Amino acid sequence: MAMAALSLDRVGLTTGALSGHSSTPSSCSPPFFFSPARPGLNLSSISSRFFFGELDLCRKLSSTLLCSGPRFSWRKRGGFTAKARDFYESLNLSRNATIKEIKSSYRNLARKYHPDMNKSPGAEEKFKEISAAYEVLSDEDKRSLYDQYGEAGVQGDYAGADIGPEGIDPFEVFNTFFGQSNGLFGEEIDPMGINFNSKFKQNMGLDIRYDLSLSFEESICGGQREINIVRYETCDNCNGSGAKSNTSIKTCSQCGGRGRVMKAQRTQFGVVSQVSSCLSCGGRGKIITDHCKMCNGEGKLQIKRFVKIDVPAGVGDGYTIQIQGQGSSDRKRGIVGDLYLFIHINEKPGIRREGLNLYSDINIDYTEAILGTKIKVETVEGSRDLCIPPGTQPGEVIKFSNMGVPNVKKPSVRGDHHFIVRVQIPKNIRFEYLLSLHKLKQVS
Repeated sequence: MAMAALSLDRVGLTTGALSGHSSTPSSCSPPFFFSPARPGLNLSSISSRFFFGELDLCRKLSSTLLCSGPRFSWRKRGGFTAKARDFYESLNLSRNATIKEIKSSYRNLARKYHPDMNKSPGAEEKFKEISAAYEVLSDEDKRSLYDQYGEAGVQGDYAGADIGPEGIDPFEVFNTFFGQSNGLFGEEIDPMGINFNSKFKQNMGLDIRYDLSLSFEESICGGQREINIVRYETCDNCNGSGAKSNTSIKTCSQCGGRGRVMKAQRTQFGVVSQVSSCLSCGGRGKIITDHCKMCNGEGKLQIKRFVKIDVPAGVGDGYTIQIQGQGSSDRKRGIVGDLYLFIHINEKPGIRREGLNLYSDINIDYTEAILGTKIKVETVEGSRDLCIPPGTQPGEVIKFSNMGVPNVKKPSVRGDHHFIVRVQIPKNIRFEYLLSLHKLKQVS
C-alpha cells in the first residue's frame, strides 16, 4: 500500500516502519497509548479498507497502537477508569483454556446466574460479568488483544457489559449462544468476503423456575406431587412461524435474508466494518406481513399445565431438581427448556435433621429414669413406642435404626433416628417422697 511520508517521530516510528521496511525506532521506551488529537501525528493520508480478520495495518502498528477488534481505542497510558476484571477468573478458567472449555463454562454459569433463574442479590451483575468475559474470550482476535493488554485492550467492545452503542447486551449473548437468535439460514459468504456464519441451530426455549414447598415427612419419604406451571408452547395454528400462511413470510429487504447487516464506520485508518443483527427483522431474515391470529405473530402461546413430578426420598432444603423437557418452548418447535424445582422444606416441631440422621429430645422424670418405662414418640413414619431401660442416665441416647433420612443417590442407605433423654428433677418434692428416697439410699 503506497503511503505519503508521515511524521511519527513522537511515537518512535518512521515511514519505513509503516510501509513494512525495517527501521530503528527513536526510543527504546515501552509503547504507550495516545490520543488521535496528539500533536505531530498525521494519519490523514492513510486510506485502507478491512473487514474481520484483515487487520494488517493494525498489526504493523501494534507496538504503538491499541486495536480493539474492528474498532480502535486510543488512550494515554493510565487513561482507563473502569475497574479491571480477570475474564478468565470470571469463567473459572485457566489462561490456556480451549474454546470448548470456554463455551462449556459459559453455558453452566449463564444458566446458573440468569436473572430469570437466580433471584439472589448480585446474580444479574454476575450474569453481565460472565457475558462480557465470554464475548471477549470466545473471539480469537479479542482474546489475543486481551491477553496482550488486559481489559484496556478490549475496552471499546463491551464497555462494562451494559447495553449501549459501545457495549454488549448480556441477554443477546445468552440468546445467541443458546440458539434463540440463529437458525433460519446456513452459512453464507457475502460478495465482499464477509463470513456471516449463521449456522443452523434449533431454537432453545427458556428454563422455568418453580419453588416447591414440601412437608418434613415428604422430604424424608419422597412421593409424587402435581404442580401447576405456566409455560410457552409452540403455536399449533402456525406451527411456530408466527405467520397466517407461508405466503405471509417475506425475505427481509434490509439484510437480504441473512439476518445480519454490515455497518461501516469511517476512522482515521479508513473504513471499519462490523456485522450485527438486523434490526428490521430481528435477526431472523424474514418479515411477516400477515400475523397468525392465534398467537399474534409470536409463534408461541402461554399455556397452563399440570405436571406430575416424583420427589426423591431424602431431598434437603435448598436442593434443586432438574426435569428435562418441561420448560418453555420457543418458535419453530425448537428444543424445549427444562423445569427447575427449588426445594423448600417446612420444619417439623420436635425433630431436627443433621445429614442422614434425625434427632429428638424426650423428657422423663427421675423415677422413670430409675425404674425404666415405655413412652410414645413421634417419627417420620408415625407414632412409635420407645422403651426406656432402668437406670437411664441424663443425656443418654436411644435410637431407632434405619428410621432416619434415605441417601438421595442410594435410597437403600438410611440414617437413624436418635432420641436424647432429658431427665426432669422436680424442685419441690413432697416429704413422703423424700423419706422414700432416703430409705432407697440406705438400701443401695
